[in-house]
Amino acid sequence: MKHEIDTGLIVDTLRAHGHTVGHIVPVPDNAGEYEFEVDGVLLTLAETRDLLEREDGDV
Repeated sequence: MKHEIDTGLIVDTLRAHGHTVGHIVPVPDNAGEYEFEVDGVLLTLAETRDLLEREDGDV
């Protein structure tokens, strides 16, 4: 089952946290849903969410 992912919201939040966001790469169903290029590094959706949750805890 596909989930609706608001990639625009994620990108806006990353940028608000001072990150540089490049490409958003959709990946095959069996490999996850998206990868985000954040500060020059590809992160999975779970890694991106973890990054934002850690940073929100620091605010």
